[in-house]
Amino acid sequence: MLKIYFVRHGQTKWNKLGMFQGNKDSDLTELGIEQAKKLSKKLSQDNFKFDKIYSSPLNRAISTAKLIVGNSCPVYPMEEFKEISLGDMEGALYSEFEALHPEVYFDFFNNPKNYNPTPINGENYLVLLERVQDGLNKLIQFHKDSILDKKETSVLVVTHGVTLKAIFNFIENQGINLNNFIDNPVPENTSITTVLYENGKFIIEDFSNTDHL
Repeated sequence: MLKIYFVRHGQTKWNKLGMFQGNKDSDLTELGIEQAKKLSKKLSQDNFKFDKIYSSPLNRAISTAKLIVGNSCPVYPMEEFKEISLGDMEGALYSEFEALHPEVYFDFFNNPKNYNPTPINGENYLVLLERVQDGLNKLIQFHKDSILDKKETSVLVVTHGVTLKAIFNFIENQGINLNNFIDNPVPENTSITTVLYENGKFIIEDFSNTDHL
């Protein structure tokens, strides 16, 4: 049995300023650092230990992971769990994106099936869903022996808001499907979502828990 604890990174400077990040990065704010420390404290109080720690390769996720588990624990980066690419709009304010590409901006938030990021050199939602599917399959392969032996294994995955939205959409649909993508909320910063993988299926047990905050 594999338990995956998905965590969204802490608040960043660009989060606070209303700027798109994508594959570009900005540092955690003081609040973001405090959020990660609070989660670390909560897990420590519960005597919680992870068998392995994974993260998006982007610095805001790796920094959050290290604040949660400490520098002595190795953090393994996974390209599959980086944030959706927004191409030329990475580092732009929401208002700038909307003014420059109103249709692309609208579809990004409201119409995932029609979202075409070609004008901004970005990544579409189907590509993102395929990528996170690859990431989930890798996690299964990494821990296949424990799964076969029915030994409970707990792993931490620190990643990003839209990526998490895609992961949970994939789990709920048991496959790639954009029909209800827009209905999936984006988890809160440093929220923890517990997912169980057993008998060939993923099940969301607890979504976007922020009790530590």
